[in-house]
Amino acid sequence: MRRSLVTFVFALLLGASSLWLLNSDSGYILISLDKTTVEMTFWTGLFIVALSIALLVWLILLLKWILSAGGLSFWWRNRQSGKQGSRTKQGLILYADQDWHRASELLSSAISHSDMPDVNLLFAAKAAAADRDRDQAINLLSRLKESHPKATLLANKALAEMLLEEEKFDQALDLLVPIHREKPWDTGVLRLLTDIYYLTENWTALQKLLADLRRFNAIKKIDLDVLESDVYLNFVLAFEVDLELVAKEQRDQVGDLWEMIPRRLRQDAELTCAYFDILQKVYDAEKLADLLCKSINSHWNQELAGRLGRLETAAPEKLLAVAEKWLLDRPQDSVLLATCANLCCQLCFWGKAQSYLSLALDIEPTPQLCLQLAEVLTEIGDPDGSQAMYRKGLRMAVLSD
Repeated sequence: MRRSLVTFVFALLLGASSLWLLNSDSGYILISLDKTTVEMTFWTGLFIVALSIALLVWLILLLKWILSAGGLSFWWRNRQSGKQGSRTKQGLILYADQDWHRASELLSSAISHSDMPDVNLLFAAKAAAADRDRDQAINLLSRLKESHPKATLLANKALAEMLLEEEKFDQALDLLVPIHREKPWDTGVLRLLTDIYYLTENWTALQKLLADLRRFNAIKKIDLDVLESDVYLNFVLAFEVDLELVAKEQRDQVGDLWEMIPRRLRQDAELTCAYFDILQKVYDAEKLADLLCKSINSHWNQELAGRLGRLETAAPEKLLAVAEKWLLDRPQDSVLLATCANLCCQLCFWGKAQSYLSLALDIEPTPQLCLQLAEVLTEIGDPDGSQAMYRKGLRMAVLSD
């Protein structure tokens, strides 16, 4: 308020002084042009000159503004930026529509005037890679890293993705592993590493990656569960027992393998069967039979029940008693009936074996069951029945092919 009052008073004094000077007799100025003369006081002439200079300066500044940032230049740049932004937008639409060649051309041409040149470079490179123009893609990614150092990570991921498409897995890993080591939470890198390890069947590396995939939600849970089952199954199938170790150490090694498998996967039938294939290499038949029975009792597995009947142990009668106990709950299980028949054959209980095989054939006829029953009938002394069963099995096998 005080400043405004002082300014107002100063303006009044300045105005009064100017009027006094204009009206005072302090000489005059005479301008004569042909027959026209202009006469004014000195102070009036000085005021007109000062006003003219001020107007000229204002006109010069206005012209400069029009021709530079504030006027035509600004309008021109905005117009060019709008055009390039439209080309960028159109290029991204073409990229989404998988029109790779035109997308790469439009995005590349709009780089110089784009508000987001890093986006143009990245998607132009991706489009060029999808269009199989490898040299152009590499060139664009190099420009991206040079002009935008902060986008180096994105450029390397895009290059790794391109190398993955070309099945140059080692080169892609050289780019991705350091990134994953520095930023284990990067879901894009995790997915690329997953693809590489899966395609190269590097189950050990992929098994170690599963924890990060789940922790950082790199892929959907349902897909991760399927992947995890697949990884551990292949991990078990690829497992080799160290033959240089003594028997106890080999069994410990196989036991450690089972402990490595998550509990929720230990009930998987295929995985369990693959594990018992390894157990068969390090345990004798007696011990393996005990392990099979315990596993089946805890969680029914038809494939394992079938394997039990093919084990040759010193006391098959014990296994038969266990299998017949299971049969009370599953009287229509053809595999379990065949297991009981196999154990009866080991004990030379031919009549009982015939009964079990006949029941199994009625439930689910297969060439293998026909063959087994034919052999049992031969042991019983029924050659005609045996021949008939051989023919039946042969017809099944031919028709199934």
